[in-house]
Amino acid sequence: MYINNRNRVVGRHLRKKRKAKLMKQGGRLPPEKKRKTKICRFLYENIRSGFFVEGKMSRITIVHLNEKFFEEHAQHVEILKKPERPHLVLILKIAQNTFAIPFRTSAHRPKTGRVPHCFFFAESGRKFLSTTGRIPALDFTKAVVVTENDIGDVTRIDANEFKELQDHFHEVEAKFCVYLRYYVNSLKTQTNLESPEIKYSSLQYFTDILMAMDFEK
Repeated sequence: MYINNRNRVVGRHLRKKRKAKLMKQGGRLPPEKKRKTKICRFLYENIRSGFFVEGKMSRITIVHLNEKFFEEHAQHVEILKKPERPHLVLILKIAQNTFAIPFRTSAHRPKTGRVPHCFFFAESGRKFLSTTGRIPALDFTKAVVVTENDIGDVTRIDANEFKELQDHFHEVEAKFCVYLRYYVNSLKTQTNLESPEIKYSSLQYFTDILMAMDFEK
């Protein structure tokens, strides 16, 4: 038996003796203090925020972007800005670049045959907020390229949306890659430039980065 196990047995025995003595005297043991460590607090806060899933660190990162990012892109009208209630964004890393994809309360369904420009939430608790038949979605056309300094606090989304995002995370990644390749290919071939998913995309402000992307990495 290792010494630490021996110490544990001895400690347990002493506690039992102490309890028995106090009970004879009509007393009670004081409640044991719970140990609070930095790691416990870290785990607790991140479990609440949905950063940990089933005991493992989740790849799903949902944040606000820092105000400085929007100040630097103040003239870029296609980037979604809501100073009073900033959009939440999903962080994805594609081909060595980091993208922030905004969650939107209402988005248009695409026409048949178009490239997927959104991931629509079927089970969202927010789907009844729209009066025009639109539904909550991750809007790929309003994605932006960000750096680590642009990423703000981790936050949470509607519980139903988070569960659906967990279940379809690889689908979200795959659909965004399809849209991203379509966007880059359209720039290279100078085609589809007047289609809404290209013309009004916020990716237009990151053309140099996108044209240099290697999708095989």
